[in-house]
Amino acid sequence: MHVSLFSAPLPRQLFWQLVVALPLLSSCSGSSGNPDAVDAAMTQNEQKIDKADITKKQEADAEFLVQSTSNALLEVELGKLAQARATAPTVRGYGARLVPQRLELLGTLRALAAAKGLTVPAALGEDEQQAYHEASTQSGSGLDKHLMALLVKTQKQDENAFDDMSDDAYDGDIRGFAAKFHAPVQEQLDAAKEVADAADKLP
Repeated sequence: MHVSLFSAPLPRQLFWQLVVALPLLSSCSGSSGNPDAVDAAMTQNEQKIDKADITKKQEADAEFLVQSTSNALLEVELGKLAQARATAPTVRGYGARLVPQRLELLGTLRALAAAKGLTVPAALGEDEQQAYHEASTQSGSGLDKHLMALLVKTQKQDENAFDDMSDDAYDGDIRGFAAKFHAPVQEQLDAAKEVADAADKLP
């Protein structure tokens, strides 16, 4: 019989450790020797899952929260980059809309992970830092095109994951979270595709 990680109350000390505010990355210039934030979160969750004899479905729940947080962190930084440096008003405007949407999503993800005793990354992982760096080294309309292509790619991952987990998540709260945010994530992806198509036509 499997013991549910999600139904047992958290020890008070662990609870307060988990709910400490996790700062957004203000700069994506490197990890300063720290371990990869995404890998570290995955490892911590795997250790908790192993100790609690959690099912594979519950492990998938944890991976969903980690990856969704990682993508949202990257999308916030890309949205800021769009606002600061994109040449096309449509790209800058999309970035301005995306940042608060993803900050709201991040806040909900962090609260949900804390409630479930799971760890999510506080900063970009190495892969996400590299993706951001590649986008930030572009200039002119090339930046607009590269940035929007990356946002579409990342948000496609989001949309697929939220769609799947709205049906398949083991935990009811995580399933409800995915169902609630699936439609907004889909709308934001559709908008990103339109802006990306317009950016591709730039000289």
